[in-house]
Amino acid sequence: MLTILQSYDSSYYDNSGSAAAGAIFGIGFLIFYIFIYVAVCFCWYKTFKKAGREDAWAAFIPFYNLIVLVQIIKKPTWWFILFFIPFVNLYALFIAGDKLAKGFGKGENSTIWGVIAIFTSLFVNMIVHAFGSDQFDSSAVPDETA
Repeated sequence: MLTILQSYDSSYYDNSGSAAAGAIFGIGFLIFYIFIYVAVCFCWYKTFKKAGREDAWAAFIPFYNLIVLVQIIKKPTWWFILFFIPFVNLYALFIAGDKLAKGFGKGENSTIWGVIAIFTSLFVNMIVHAFGSDQFDSSAVPDETA
């Protein structure tokens, strides 16, 4: 067996094609990811704008967009940390989806919107709120910041 391995000549094979394919795949994945990120952030931007936020541009800044979301749903600012704790984040997503739905006048179905938020990480909720005709009513969301 050792003599077979010693006599193996790898100079017949060229791995540059594999490297090029890997680079193309990586660049393609990066472009796809950037497209998805911009699309999601645009929906968050439109939702923040409808909620009356002057700093709707915050939708494009990771972590800060969650702080703005928590302020919109009238929870304490430290609440954004809950989105990063496993299993607790499911509760935070439910509450965020529920309170956003109430603010956009979907109070009778707000529990359903909370469940949808758990399974889609608020993405479907943001699309519906961003491009729907409903306006945000902050008085429909109970204030729990204290």
